[in-house]
Amino acid sequence: MFRVCTQDICSVRLLAKSCSKRSSSVSTMYQLIGGELSPYTAKVRSYLRYKKIPFEPVQATADTYARFIKPKVGWSVIPVLVTPDKCVIQDSTEIISYLEKRHPNPTILPQTPRQKIVASLIELFSDEWMVQPAMHYRWSFKENMPFVQEEFGRIAFPSESAKNRSEIAQMVYKKFKGMLPTLGITEKTFSAIEKSWESTLDDMSRHFDKHPYFLGGQPCIGDFAMGGMMYAHLFRDPMPGFLMKTRAPLVAAWTEQMNGHLKHANKLHLHEVDANGWIIQEVLPQEKREFLPNDEIPDTLLPILKRFFTEFGPVLLNTKKHLTVYIEENVTPNKTKLPRTLGKNPYTIGDATEMRDMFPFNVWMWQHVVDLYQSLPSADQASVLEFVKQFPHGSDIVAADLSNCRVTRISNFLQGAQKQSKL
Repeated sequence: MFRVCTQDICSVRLLAKSCSKRSSSVSTMYQLIGGELSPYTAKVRSYLRYKKIPFEPVQATADTYARFIKPKVGWSVIPVLVTPDKCVIQDSTEIISYLEKRHPNPTILPQTPRQKIVASLIELFSDEWMVQPAMHYRWSFKENMPFVQEEFGRIAFPSESAKNRSEIAQMVYKKFKGMLPTLGITEKTFSAIEKSWESTLDDMSRHFDKHPYFLGGQPCIGDFAMGGMMYAHLFRDPMPGFLMKTRAPLVAAWTEQMNGHLKHANKLHLHEVDANGWIIQEVLPQEKREFLPNDEIPDTLLPILKRFFTEFGPVLLNTKKHLTVYIEENVTPNKTKLPRTLGKNPYTIGDATEMRDMFPFNVWMWQHVVDLYQSLPSADQASVLEFVKQFPHGSDIVAADLSNCRVTRISNFLQGAQKQSKL
């Protein structure tokens, strides 16, 4: 569930390790290595399907991890994309950034300032905060165990017998369930996480009743991030899947749509009978297939954004504070690698407070939003700040000064960057 990631994906360093001469026996199209249980695999897979980019799905078996992923990437993690020229790219955000430069149409990146920042914020919130309901609903409910264990066993160890797969999967299940306290998912927070998720489902239902995607008639990067997290954990798993399909069927339909199973979440049949009595495909007007005009953010999206800022904003700000201290005290020119976590800190969700690990990767993802904001002209920055000031910590998150806690990725590992002195 946790993964890390390089702004310069195809740097000389990475290419030297990951690119090789093509042989006639290997694929000449993109290969996406991952699994149905992985939300970040689902994020990339839905993007590839939407863009109609040919790719070969590759199951991340135990053998694939041991003989390909770990040697090429440096540790066991998915998704991994292998390009036709044998460049190996890890992390969903990096993969989509790489592909978007080469396959820009139709774009998933709005061009107006507020929509641009909101799309990036939704990706941040989806990738980094949606782990709370996703991990809770998968690993806290025994109703999921038969399905999840069989899925893990079948995907990772396809050649093993059903009995052996079950035994191995039980060990995997215990390992992941044991990780929940690092995320602050305990009996103290179960109820609050569930209430938050149910409210999110209700808010998303209202939104998708009016709009096919978050920002209008075409999906943005945030749709793929949220859709991936929801499909892999909260739609397919039995317990949360039943909840979504019964409480929020429109959200379930949107999740299927984002994974490429439906063309339109709230309009299943895109055909009509013409004047001559023949069935023809209905073509939506161009304005209904684009982002909303005039940099509009739908009112129905505001409660969703408010919840994310309220719950995740303090977590980000606390992580920034501790990461800044860590980098100042520990990072040197010869020692830049960051730990996976920075220790525990209290966080609050609803009426519950619990200890939760702080992850430097959260800051790496947050940087994308801040860097995007800082790249805007001053008038556009003012427009964005005017919009986000309605949310708790809105301006602090979008216009944050992260210069003292910059995080980079080198060969798929997080590195802390010392602040450069001004001469």
